[in-house]
Amino acid sequence: MLLFNVQLAVSQDNKPVKTVIAKENGGYTIKRDGQPYFIKGAGGSNYMDRLKAYGGNSIRTWNPHNAGKILDDAHRLGLTVTLGLDVRAERHGFDYSNPEQVAQQLEGIRKTVLQYRNHPALLAWGIGNELNLHYSNPKVWDAVNAIAVMIHELDPNHLVTTMLAGINQKEFDYIQEKCPAIDLIAVQVYGGLASVPQQIKSVGWTKPYIVTEWGPTGHWEVTQTPWSASIEENSSEKAAVYKSRYEASIGTDKNCLGSYVFLWGQKQERTPTWYGLFTEAGEENEVVDVMQYLWSKKWPENRSPQVSSLLLDGKKAADFVYVEPGRTYPVAVSVSDPDGDKLTTRWELLHESTDLKEGGDREERPKAIPGRIAAEGQQHTQLTVPAEEGAYRLFVYVSDGHNNVATANIPFYVTAKKSNTSASSTQKNAYRFSTEPVWADEFNYEGLPDTTKWSYDIGSKYNGWGNNEDQYYVASSLKNSVVGKGVLKIKALKESKGGKPYTSARLVSKDKGDFLYGRFEARAKLPRGRGNWPAIWMLPTASKYGNWPNSGEIDILEHVGYDQDVLHISTHTKAYNHNINTQKTATTKVAGVSDNFHLYRVDWTPEYIKGFIDDQEIFSVENEHKTFAEWPFDQKFHWLLNLAIGGNWGGKHGVDDKIFPNVFEIDYVRVYELLP
Repeated sequence: MLLFNVQLAVSQDNKPVKTVIAKENGGYTIKRDGQPYFIKGAGGSNYMDRLKAYGGNSIRTWNPHNAGKILDDAHRLGLTVTLGLDVRAERHGFDYSNPEQVAQQLEGIRKTVLQYRNHPALLAWGIGNELNLHYSNPKVWDAVNAIAVMIHELDPNHLVTTMLAGINQKEFDYIQEKCPAIDLIAVQVYGGLASVPQQIKSVGWTKPYIVTEWGPTGHWEVTQTPWSASIEENSSEKAAVYKSRYEASIGTDKNCLGSYVFLWGQKQERTPTWYGLFTEAGEENEVVDVMQYLWSKKWPENRSPQVSSLLLDGKKAADFVYVEPGRTYPVAVSVSDPDGDKLTTRWELLHESTDLKEGGDREERPKAIPGRIAAEGQQHTQLTVPAEEGAYRLFVYVSDGHNNVATANIPFYVTAKKSNTSASSTQKNAYRFSTEPVWADEFNYEGLPDTTKWSYDIGSKYNGWGNNEDQYYVASSLKNSVVGKGVLKIKALKESKGGKPYTSARLVSKDKGDFLYGRFEARAKLPRGRGNWPAIWMLPTASKYGNWPNSGEIDILEHVGYDQDVLHISTHTKAYNHNINTQKTATTKVAGVSDNFHLYRVDWTPEYIKGFIDDQEIFSVENEHKTFAEWPFDQKFHWLLNLAIGGNWGGKHGVDDKIFPNVFEIDYVRVYELLP
């Protein structure tokens, strides 16, 4: 009889827990076993007991590897799991136009769903991870929907989502159109977390969502040194932005059903400390304190050490530190402990990482360089830099004896050729660029633009792209964008589509060509005629500071047909933009821009943006070193090439219908690297 009772209890315990989404109180709520459930989660399956103790209730995995044990461990602790499913990404070589590959993948996922669908810890299924990163084939969304349909047929008890990198109009349009079977969308945002509710609304998503990755400012979003080393926030700076961004978004939006903080563990991604909330030894940084507060509204009894600065030769990371080979320099970290605990300091010198991947793919940790610190346990000591020229990074870990740690690091460059002039006029004039392009399209092929470099903006969104423009942008149409005889031709036609009287094309390099600093040039011949508005320009890829104009805009060239041969180069920011007539701009007249090709160029560095036409400088704006409102140009931007028709500026004097077809010709676009 006792054996029967034990078996019955196990059987009942292994029943699935019904999970649904309910609309109530002007928003959405997850109902798990009939009770409201807000996700207070973390990415990763390490330290689950600590997560539970600190007020968390869920974990998220990226694949089903070792899922049985993870689900069992989570259930034992009273946690739930959003279980990741192995869905291949195009960037890893998967072809979503191959029906055999797609069918084989679907069958593998079917087996996983059947195996784990009744586990009581299961909360939701996650279809892939950032399938929109560096992709070009929209058939991936057909496959996502087919997976979601299959899951719902096999498992009516749990939610289904897919995880997107960022919040982009194109992907949300595809999801709305092609993926009706998913229950909610999952977004993964870092520096832009505070503006997620606004971004979600701006792309027209009115359904529920969760944030399945969020954390520090991403390595692609921060300031980079001239040698392309990203400057990482220290652990206290991270703690501050985790708290403020969460409270401005996840903690307030009624359509947000919770989140998974990244990363509940440790990993090498650009550095060993960038994303993990723990060190390799399992020590917790200050962000864990913040998460305990956000989840439980209680701070831990013993708080982590707090770091305020790390200096090398008296300079911080943002000063772009250059040092001479083999010399010895002072290093100092300033750390305090809220509880007065005795602190222990450990230094580590690494080569700057060169195994750089995308989308969280595994990276190799650089090997430590020992014997370079004079007094290892001191907060103020000396570093003897290597004799070998190159990029390095100095790390410091300050522990309190209670498994808490403060972390910071500073990148530096060893060279005998360049002194530490930082932001002085000497360095401003010393920036150099590679002699060969690091990214280019020479348009020396035939047919549609290269899909490995270009995607398209489609339609006539935001009231004519925010400018009341009269064209409808189409994708992959030889009528509107075609490459041949060494040039790209963007053609505007007088034909109705989508309620607009004209069609045209807008090519974008987003997620295929994204850059922080460099020399950007395009050789082009402009169309003639009243009503056209060709442009070569750049926008931020991740919109680190929110929507336009907060995150900036760089206009390499603009021309309106009613003002023939008058060219414009501009930048727009929160403080300086055309809506308030404060934009930074330069205007010049160049004869024959519609008869001959001319070279349009921008040089973008951490200190200035300069604009050139045929190698003659006509525009310059400097970094004021105030706030993002004046200088948001510390994040990656991408190209846009387009021919607009009409609009507030281009159509100021109407559109002459005799100009069609109207053709914008581009000989090449090239990007040159900013050199250290």
